[in-house]
Amino acid sequence: MSPIPPAHVRVDDAPDDEQIVAELTGLLAATSGIAELAERMTLLSDERRLRILFCLHAHPGVRSSDVARATGALDSTTSHALALLRDAGWVRAGRSGREVRYELADPVIHELLHSLGSDHLPGVHHAPGSADSDAGGADRAGGSDRAGGSAGSDRGDGAAHHR
Repeated sequence: MSPIPPAHVRVDDAPDDEQIVAELTGLLAATSGIAELAERMTLLSDERRLRILFCLHAHPGVRSSDVARATGALDSTTSHALALLRDAGWVRAGRSGREVRYELADPVIHELLHSLGSDHLPGVHHAPGSADSDAGGADRAGGSDRAGGSAGSDRGDGAAHHR
């Protein structure tokens, strides 16, 4: 197994350690919201919530009872987790007649789920004009990313598939 290459490389001469510390300290001081981001990221530390997010990513517009069945959880536990995710702005609920259906609401979380390996179910694609419809990579449903698909490539049915 070959080593994974670094994601970033420095293109200029590397500064000494003290200069790196000074630059990093300045970067952190100029970055706002790290504590809030850390708080939001704790939502990912719960396996059940992460499973729920994977489900909503795979198929938007699913009922909470169906998510509960798919994850093997109680309806009440799933509803509580969905409420936490909704309060954080990660999911939204929409009424369809007497049913409430859930979908991802935060495009950053959507992209993060792709990075974590979450796939879309076959037939689920990014809406044209959405922030993710222009993102690189192919829709992972059916392994198209792994098979070398590209963003916006045509599947032959007229529907472009995206990551």
